[in-house]
Amino acid sequence: MIKIKRKIWVPLVAWAALFLFIFNTTNFFHGTKFALINATYETIVSCLMYYITYLFLFPRFHKKGRKYFLISSLTIIILAVIFLSIDQYLLTEYRIAGENKPPEFFHFFRYFFSLGFVFFVATSISLMNQTSQLQANEKLLTEEKLQTELKLLKAQINPHFIFNALNNIYSLTYMQSKNAPESVLKLSEMLRYVFYDCNKDRVPVSAELTYIENFTAFQQMKSEYIQNIRIKTDINGGTAEIAPMLFIPFIENAFKYSRIEENENAFVSIDIKSRDNKLHFQIENSFQANLKPAPGSGMGIKNVRHRLDIIYPNQYELKIDEQDELFSVNLKLNI
Repeated sequence: MIKIKRKIWVPLVAWAALFLFIFNTTNFFHGTKFALINATYETIVSCLMYYITYLFLFPRFHKKGRKYFLISSLTIIILAVIFLSIDQYLLTEYRIAGENKPPEFFHFFRYFFSLGFVFFVATSISLMNQTSQLQANEKLLTEEKLQTELKLLKAQINPHFIFNALNNIYSLTYMQSKNAPESVLKLSEMLRYVFYDCNKDRVPVSAELTYIENFTAFQQMKSEYIQNIRIKTDINGGTAEIAPMLFIPFIENAFKYSRIEENENAFVSIDIKSRDNKLHFQIENSFQANLKPAPGSGMGIKNVRHRLDIIYPNQYELKIDEQDELFSVNLKLNI
């Protein structure tokens, strides 16, 4: 079965309906032959006016404001005179003999208002189509912009992570730590996650937690003593997914400002749990007064805020607070 596009059958139905309306109305007062000819003629007149407006007047002049309506009014007057002349001098012979003929100005105004109405309909449809197209283009541009921004943010995360990881390995190697070989292995596992798994828009929460555990183990290797690092997880179900590397900037920030690898009294506490399609991430760390971060500062945290706005608009709550040498981040996320 041949499918006819909507752009074809809708106008055909509209013009057919107009033809039938004019024919039935004219046939009520005049003969069938004249009604048929008159309906055909006036449908053609309306069709010409519509497509002159839709294809020529509106695209070329609608941005010029008043000039559009002045040019359109002049066009309607000229066409009304032309169609009136054709009506009066070519279609007269088909009228019923002896019937009273209305004055010419009556026919002129009939054509003028009829063409004006068609012009109004064509302009309205053109404006609606233009608005729909602009909205579609805006939506497309917005989606392309979001995808570009996400790619840029991911591109910023990877070098930032590698820079920190290589610094950690350098420190272990410089101190001739026995943990240096193990740190290289951990780095290899973490890089596999960053460069392969994180290319996806979503990753399992369990994969993100494994990465966090490796990350904290990597940090522990930098100290001879056992660092005060606490990780508590309570995730219901294994199918939940989140945007990758979402928590890492906060964790990096906590280790950076707590100076936990140098201060035995410092601590980092991480708590991740899920309930009813909501994921709650909380991290607390001690900090030294002369190194305390301003809430929301730093490339990593700014990127997280930006990513949250793009990926989870109106679906998250983020609170960053500091008091009494305690820095905390609370993130509630709809998953």
